[in-house]
Amino acid sequence: MSNENKKQTKKKTSTNKCLYTCESIVDIYEYKKMAKYFPNRIYLPFVIKGTYLNIATTALITIISKSWIISLVFFLVYEIFLLINYKVRLEFFSEKEFIKRNKGKENSAVFETEFYDDYFIRKTKKSSLTISYSEISKYIENDTNFYLEYPDRKVIIIIQKNKCDNELINFIRSKFNNLENHLGDNSNFKKLKKYHNSNFIKTFMIILFIATICSLWAALWSMSLADKINPQHGFNFTKNAWVFWLWLPIPILSIILGFKYKNAGFKCTKNIVGGFIIAFLLLIYGSFCLFPTFSQDYSKIDAYKNIIDANLPDNGELEIQNWENYFDDDKSNYTKIDVYYDKEDVSSLVSSIENNSNWILSKEIKSELKILIPSLLRADEDAYFSIYNKTTDEYNAIPKTSGNYEIYAMKYDKSDKQLEIHKFTYLYK
Repeated sequence: MSNENKKQTKKKTSTNKCLYTCESIVDIYEYKKMAKYFPNRIYLPFVIKGTYLNIATTALITIISKSWIISLVFFLVYEIFLLINYKVRLEFFSEKEFIKRNKGKENSAVFETEFYDDYFIRKTKKSSLTISYSEISKYIENDTNFYLEYPDRKVIIIIQKNKCDNELINFIRSKFNNLENHLGDNSNFKKLKKYHNSNFIKTFMIILFIATICSLWAALWSMSLADKINPQHGFNFTKNAWVFWLWLPIPILSIILGFKYKNAGFKCTKNIVGGFIIAFLLLIYGSFCLFPTFSQDYSKIDAYKNIIDANLPDNGELEIQNWENYFDDDKSNYTKIDVYYDKEDVSSLVSSIENNSNWILSKEIKSELKILIPSLLRADEDAYFSIYNKTTDEYNAIPKTSGNYEIYAMKYDKSDKQLEIHKFTYLYK
């Protein structure tokens, strides 16, 4: 306490007579009751801390994924979870806050309050606080307690009515004009709460459990829909996995409400177990979007234009995978280039391939030439192939002597609008 407050206390106590005294014992139970009437005292600090953590995690995801859409979805889903979680589990976080204030102990805090005509003094063994009645910003009375909010010190003063006589109770009531009357509120925080709409809750929790289980299939359907809107190919299918996170609020809500109503006597274990399982699966599947892909800048296709010998579109999606060996023992130093033109006009590309002698329909390829085609490059009849031997500068020709050759086996599939280039060193015997 400042010297000025000490002087003020001495002056007041010397000129005023103490009218009433009472003792208050504040334990976890009382602190949880207080949190019901002043939820923002507990709720907002935890939300702010959680939001800081959410921002830091989202920043990390942004660095890894390099996608603001993925980061924004994660931030919103996790923030919604925080807001719901802290609100529904307010009593739990009240306990944590009480233990923190008591330095890790669950001991009760004992206060003595002296009431004077214009002010009261709140005392503990180590300190005292003098407060004018006019400084109380909010006053609440229920059947068991008075709650006085003192904003200057950000504290809530609890006065237990069973520690006061009738005269003191009436005296306290007379000192405040901003009364919030909660008489008749008999909520018991030590026992299970009673709900008048129990049938509705039971039905709702069953529906929520079914929705939780179905949310996994709904997420799979959403991903297939996302693939149609924003097509992905090969290993890049994971790019759209973030849609799994959009369904996380359902199992999370099932978990939170499951704990809440289970404590109230409802049979909600299935909601909790199912919620954890589905939430875990959605979280894992959604995290695939954070995995690195083989996507490259489309301009890198320029290095292969002369070899391809066709009119390529100005834009497309390019993937490059480098492998020491692939699936064939006679092919090494393997590089696989995939180019997708789902959203592009490929009429010029198709026309230039169809009218180019270096490109051959798959059904017209000579059998002896097939040894140069990788095993995974076999295709349908409407696909075109071109095999370029860079070592000999020849197209669609078998080497004349044994040795190592740098080969480019290329395929264009009209049905998929996909161009493949398989570059490798071929050992010809």
